[in-house]
Amino acid sequence: MTFFKPHNYVILGSLFWWFSLYIYVPVLPIYSKDLGSSLQFIGIIVGSYALGQILFRIPIGYLSDRLKSRKLFSVLSGIVSFLGSLYLFISNSPNDILIGRTITGVAAAGWVAISVYYSSFFPRNERFKSSTIILSSNMLSVFLGTFLSGYISDLISIKTCFLLSMVAAILSSILFLFSKEKPFDAKSQFSTIQFINLLRNKLLICLCLIGIFIQFITFSINFSYFPIYLNELSFSDSIVGNLVAFYTLASFIGTISSPRLIKRFGLWKIFIYSAILIGLTTLITPLFENLFLLIFLRLIGGIGGGIIFSSCMSSIVRGFQENYQASAMGIFQAVYAIGMFLGPILSGVIGSNINLESVFIFSSSVTLPIILISFFIKKEELAK
Repeated sequence: MTFFKPHNYVILGSLFWWFSLYIYVPVLPIYSKDLGSSLQFIGIIVGSYALGQILFRIPIGYLSDRLKSRKLFSVLSGIVSFLGSLYLFISNSPNDILIGRTITGVAAAGWVAISVYYSSFFPRNERFKSSTIILSSNMLSVFLGTFLSGYISDLISIKTCFLLSMVAAILSSILFLFSKEKPFDAKSQFSTIQFINLLRNKLLICLCLIGIFIQFITFSINFSYFPIYLNELSFSDSIVGNLVAFYTLASFIGTISSPRLIKRFGLWKIFIYSAILIGLTTLITPLFENLFLLIFLRLIGGIGGGIIFSSCMSSIVRGFQENYQASAMGIFQAVYAIGMFLGPILSGVIGSNINLESVFIFSSSVTLPIILISFFIKKEELAK
């Protein structure tokens, strides 16, 4: 049957895997707060998710290319996600949540292998398309997880979210296991020298820096203090989950639009336009308490975030040779995880010492470096 092709196993496994990582995310800051966490410690908990990615994504990318296997690390990522969710399920203190979320961050490092694994089934001239497909489908999975999390937490408990995460993680590993890895090109060779040269690639450096700033703002606002802001406005967990999910849905719209926008305007222009959208919507968010206005702002910001992030990923998949593609992706994903780590933590310090509204002002300012870096990308594009 047509569906039972190796790449379909991978994308279905990826859907369950992302669901396992995000089914509880919108209500986790609120759950942590209820257990006694301060704003600063909530930032540490959310930021801990990035720690494993910073430490493990480059080694996973390097070993995937060196061992010529993305399937192995895809299967392992599902298993580690299960272990992290299990720890969260048995947690009863902020410290337990910190440990559990750190473990799930190690699992998330496997995205390096999974994303390149899926793209490997497509010819080079379709890599942009394949990158857009897997990123779009994964955003839909994150949307479903974040959308359901609030309802499940309200109607049953957040522990049920952790339980569903464990089930989804196991299903993802099974699907990855049943997929058949495409052999590497016999002519393709990987060397440590090529890996070192990647670290000096100007385009990759620019994309990594943009990745840091876009993840900084996404994790400090959407997955940390925007849920807290809604909670202080007395919105239910269901509403919190919905608004976080709407951001993800908007990111999906931005993702599927990015190939056409890049073709029409060029990479550097869409980075600038999107950064302006994200910065302005984040800056004015704490001025409003009306639910529909907050939804509108999240949708606009989400579209901008989806355009920037998907454009970075597709540029890497399209721009680097297969034999060190996972290494390039590993570098990109490890570096952008620095933003995921620092965003919630620094914002937590600011929120604890000033007020919650100051977090939005601070986070909006990190879009300015994206605009500056975009002009450097313009210079590189013109040079070519």
